Amino acid sequence: MKAHRLAGLALVGLAALAVLTLGLRGTTVAGAPAVAPLPATGLELLARPEATPAAMEPAVDVDSRAMDETYPVWLWTPSASGATVGQIEQSALSGGVVTLSGWAGDVSLGLRMAEVLVVACDHVIASVAVDGQRDDIAARHPNLIDTGWEARIALADVPTCTDRALHAYGIAHYSDAAFPLTGEVAVPATRPSTTQRLHRADRPLRDPAPVAAPVRTVQVGGSGLVLRRCGAQRCDVVGRLPAGRQSLLVLDVQAGWFLVAKAGSAAGWAPSSILGVTN
Repeated sequence: MKAHRLAGLALVGLAALAVLTLGLRGTTVAGAPAVAPLPATGLELLARPEATPAAMEPAVDVDSRAMDETYPVWLWTPSASGATVGQIEQSALSGGVVTLSGWAGDVSLGLRMAEVLVVACDHVIASVAVDGQRDDIAARHPNLIDTGWEARIALADVPTCTDRALHAYGIAHYSDAAFPLTGEVAVPATRPSTTQRLHRADRPLRDPAPVAAPVRTVQVGGSGLVLRRCGAQRCDVVGRLPAGRQSLLVLDVQAGWFLVAKAGSAAGWAPSSILGVTN
């Protein structure tokens, strides 16, 4: 009798185990309710595949600066020479960036421009090198070979003012003067609302502090010093300095010729071979 009771208890235990096992699988046995699923622990998130990040738009290269990096153009002395020193020739708008291009250089005496300033609302917002070869400008003056320039300006960097236009000025190697270039480019009256990523040039804005031309004291012999329009013997004579001791500003040097100027007198090119430099 005792053996029969033990066998019955064993059968009941096996049935209970079956119910528990099937319940964990979400099923029922003989009307028994299903066992509730285990609560989420957060570990299951680790097993999910990583989401592919959205592609980021590449940054756009620009030469312009944010407003806190700009400075007033009146820190330069406006040139009133009246000489033709360059032009904004082309402009193109694409994706919130205006690309300007042109040339810069004094075609009267061949004074090269080192940089071009881009100005908006009376603030210098960009400066770029003048280094592009321009054969058409060299045909107008043989000392002006590399006179091309290009500047990429983000519309978001253009300040807001009544006359929202882009202007350009040429800056010589030695000068505190800004030579205005011909032409201007109008831009939209308001800044665009954009999240476009910008990559700004590493080179700093041209410092407005004047860079004085070196002064050379020379001993001019013979009948004086002939000054020419360009650095070659075939060039027209534009002036003459008398014999004797002269203090001259050296504005440029190219291929053995100096572009010199004397205060209150003529300026022009002279061969270095006949300039007896004494300091």
